[in-house]
Order: sequence, then structure tokens, then C-alpha cells
Amino acid sequence: MANRSKPASRRPVRKRSLMPFYLGLGLLSILGLIVVLVNSLNPAKPSAPFVPQRPPMKAAVGQTADGFWYKGDPNAPVKVVEYADFECPGCAGLETELVRSNFDQNYIETGKVQYIYREFPLTRIHPSAQLTAEVSRCAGDQNVYWPVHYALFDTQLQWAGKPDAREIILGVAAGAGADRARIESCLASQKYTNVIRASEAEALKRGLGGTPTVFVNDKEVEFVTDFANTLAAAVDSALGSGGATP
Repeated sequence: MANRSKPASRRPVRKRSLMPFYLGLGLLSILGLIVVLVNSLNPAKPSAPFVPQRPPMKAAVGQTADGFWYKGDPNAPVKVVEYADFECPGCAGLETELVRSNFDQNYIETGKVQYIYREFPLTRIHPSAQLTAEVSRCAGDQNVYWPVHYALFDTQLQWAGKPDAREIILGVAAGAGADRARIESCLASQKYTNVIRASEAEALKRGLGGTPTVFVNDKEVEFVTDFANTLAAAVDSALGSGGATP
């Protein structure tokens, strides 16, 4: 009889231990917690805001007898007074259109217009309206009111409605040439808090309902859509009548 080979005996298969896997997973979790803790203790600073630079103003600048900043010859035949809010989209739109139409070069730098800015912060709907108004005034103490004024409008989309708006706004002021430490000191002292509130109260007393509201020789300009051309037409009309209110 043929010899039959006996079947090879099967060795028991040992189960691999999952202990190294769980140890590795635990180690990764600990490292992750450490990273989160370090980042929370040392949060990354937001990048500096981009502040467009404008050419220097070729006209007189200063403050009116009642303390509002102006640009242009105080003896100009036409006075334009703007009530505005740095966080107001329409105000930024007006500013943008005036720049594109070379309004300053055509009317202010030629001695035709004195342009006066009055703060009207709509604090109920714009959380940074009061802060930006005060920042601009504090910048005026450093003789950089208009550069910071322009910068706040030019960068509005970078800070309006943002949770870290204050940090961005201070960065904007610094990027426009202001000393940030001095701005912060000025804000802490609340030097201009009541000044801005008084300006707002004056606008409300005058019956103004929104921003921007612009007057040409005390006559309100009726804006619809075309800010720059509408304002230029009102100024031209006033100049045509010898500077008197039409």
C-alpha cells in the first residue's frame, strides 16, 4: 500500500497587538493639543492692511473756527460741507467717484472750493463709526488728518464689520503715516469722544437722516446715483452765480 503523507499540522496564527497603534494615536492627539495650546497663547497677528497711497494735497488744509477739518482755500467762492461716516458704503462710494473724476485737482487745488468734512457716525448700524472718526481726529494731531481720512475710506472693505476691526483700523492709520502709539494714547484719553458725539448731535439737530449728506453753499445736493457729476454740477452752478447760493 502506498504510504499516505500526513497533513502538515497548522500553527496557530497570533493576533497582532493594537497597542502600538493606540499609543501612536494618543501621541498624535497630545501633539495636536500642544499645537492648539501654543497657537492660543501666541495667536498669529493679522497681516498689515493694504493702504493705497495718494499724492500729496496741493491746497491749504486746516481746521475751521469750530474745529472741523477742511481742504482748499478758506476764501474760495464755494464751500462744500460733507456729513459722513467712515463705515458708510455710500460715503466710500462718493469718495471713490470724487477721486476718479479728479474733483480735488479741478476744484480744490484751483481755489474754487473749500471742502469741509463733518463727522456724522451712524453708530446704531456701524460699529466702527465712532472709532474711525476719533482715529482721524487723533491723526490730525500729527498733521496727517487727510492721509488717514483717505486711507480709512480706501480700506473700508478690509475692516468694516470685521471682529478685529480695531486692529486693522489702527494698522490703516499707521500705514497712512500716523504714529500708532500716539493714536492709541489719544484714543485712551477719549480726547475726541465728545467732539464726535457733538458733531453727530448737530447733524441730527439739523434734521439729517443719513450719509453722505452734502451741502454746496448751504444748499443740500440731491444725490441719486452719480455722486461726482452731481456734486460737480452743483459746484459749477454756484460758481456760475458768482459763488452765491442758487
